[in-house]
Amino acid sequence: GAQHRRNLLLTEARKTLPLELHRLFGDHCPPASLSYFQTRRRIPYQEAAVQEFRPTQVGESFGPTWETCWFKVELSIPLAWAGQEVHFVWESDGEGMVWRDAQPVQGLTKEGEKTSYILTRSLKESEPHSLTLYVELACNGLFGAGKGSMIAPPDPDRRVTLSKAELVVFNRDVYELLVDLEILLDMAQLLGEENQRSFQALYTANQMVNVCDVTDLSTLPAARDLAAAIFSQRNGESQHTIHAVGHCHIDSAWLWPYEETIRKCARSWVTVLHLMEHNPELTFACSQAQQFEWVRSCYPGLYARIQDFVAKGQFIPVGGTWVEMDGNLPSGESMVRQFLQGQRFFQEQFGRICSEFWLPDTFGYSAQLPQLMRGCGIQRFLTQKLSWNLVNSFPHHTFFWEGIDGSQVLTHFPPGDSYGMHGRVEEMLKTVKNNKDKGRVNHSAFLFGFGDGGGGPTQKMLDRMKRMSDTDGLPRVQISTPDQLFSVLEKESSQLCTWVGELFLELHNGTYTTQAQIKKGNRECERILHDVEVLSSLAVAQDRAFQYPASQLQRLWRLLLLNQFHDVLPGSCIQLVVEDALQYYTEIRRAGAQLQEEAVQSLCRDLLQPEVRSTPSTLVLNTLSWERTEVISRPGPDGTETLGMLDLGLW
Repeated sequence: GAQHRRNLLLTEARKTLPLELHRLFGDHCPPASLSYFQTRRRIPYQEAAVQEFRPTQVGESFGPTWETCWFKVELSIPLAWAGQEVHFVWESDGEGMVWRDAQPVQGLTKEGEKTSYILTRSLKESEPHSLTLYVELACNGLFGAGKGSMIAPPDPDRRVTLSKAELVVFNRDVYELLVDLEILLDMAQLLGEENQRSFQALYTANQMVNVCDVTDLSTLPAARDLAAAIFSQRNGESQHTIHAVGHCHIDSAWLWPYEETIRKCARSWVTVLHLMEHNPELTFACSQAQQFEWVRSCYPGLYARIQDFVAKGQFIPVGGTWVEMDGNLPSGESMVRQFLQGQRFFQEQFGRICSEFWLPDTFGYSAQLPQLMRGCGIQRFLTQKLSWNLVNSFPHHTFFWEGIDGSQVLTHFPPGDSYGMHGRVEEMLKTVKNNKDKGRVNHSAFLFGFGDGGGGPTQKMLDRMKRMSDTDGLPRVQISTPDQLFSVLEKESSQLCTWVGELFLELHNGTYTTQAQIKKGNRECERILHDVEVLSSLAVAQDRAFQYPASQLQRLWRLLLLNQFHDVLPGSCIQLVVEDALQYYTEIRRAGAQLQEEAVQSLCRDLLQPEVRSTPSTLVLNTLSWERTEVISRPGPDGTETLGMLDLGLW
């Protein structure tokens, strides 16, 4: 009966999608020339562009894992394509970056649904028809190169294949029709038979199929008009509002080393800026001061553009910490330094501190964090990781979190239980249905964009949400900012519940014992930097000529804070990252010992003068703020060590 007819209509409508997809690209032509060179190093563009390039072709494979291939692509656009939208299509394994006129312009990642660079939206006669692009291709995927599974150790012999490199004419009308049909069919399937809007969407999609001839592009506008009639029917006053914010969680190291993360940031962020230029409503929340610093150092042109979009309020620094650190293993002092270094960086670079603490992917949260947040100018907190709990489902999505000393922060978990949404109907409906604080608040966050390995938002995600912005039957969707979301939640907060104490994650518990050398190195280096600061402070107080090593200490602290990232200190990373982390600890120990020696020499100069008597002596300093009695060792006359008790008073 009716159900059978409904299923038939859905099936017929869905058959149209691949037919239209085939029409997405019109004429195409290969590059005039394609050549490459390969290197083990991650080199800057200026060095790459002067290398000797050898001819290659589509179908070739490159590698092994962690190598980099640079391609020189010479293009000649046919004159007959005047007035057309022209894309450069590149499909390959690995992660790519397009360079044009010595600047990065577009990230390319098949896994991240980015396989083309828009050369022009309407080819003009005055535009250059011949140009040269460079593609920097990393021989690793969006999620590293795990052998057999994503989180397995990397396969050292993986190779990447170039499957497509060509110029194409892009049929924009076909693309828009495909997005229309996708949204309508999802509404028909997911809203359910009890909802009349699902039937309206289904019958509209069926009408569109009837009027659309896939061999005749002139029939497309009539089909699109039918879809527009559905999308123009608005919501009521009580409809839930979803605050959509572009996002691109990039693990500072995980299944790839720190050096690759630098390129991930550039590939992802340059693509975001390109989207912003054509979608001025797009907002993008971006955390981790360390990643901003990497881009500032390695891609100064890109960073200058980021600063411009920060000033416009579209590219939004969040989090206030140096990295998205582990929430339990660092010392309290390290937690404070995460905020100190992060907030100071954002203040210096962008003229503002962050008002939201942003840790979407960290493995649990100490009960001391609300107090630390409030002390660092932050009253809002966002995460979603507790949705991963194995046994006990966390009871709230919006609530007040109260710490050990009674400090409270307004906390929000995106109810879709993800920080990497794609703007689909299913995700919007889950965001509303899954919300455990219905009735208390009527607003929630929706973070969209490929994440963990980078990638960020895509044009298709934005186009989907434009159609859902205020469509009857779906929640209201608005491009928003973290500040706008939390501001309205604060106004609605009178009925919110309060959670007191630790936010404990019932998963990843092995991270407290994995890679013990990293844990040991972290604690040792925390102690070393504490001692250097204490002794240097005492030295400068006693001798004004002593130079407090502020810049050296900042460098060492930032290395230590980087290693506290939530996949490094917990040990949930690959061997390459462990090697980097242990090397950083070695550098902190070496430089810290030198700074400590300089402070002691200044502080205890008189005590360290050669003694007249021949009796050997040992200098012992107490860098803690309480008296101690401990056993110490000292070399004896015959070279053996002897033990003795010592009372250590305050300085």
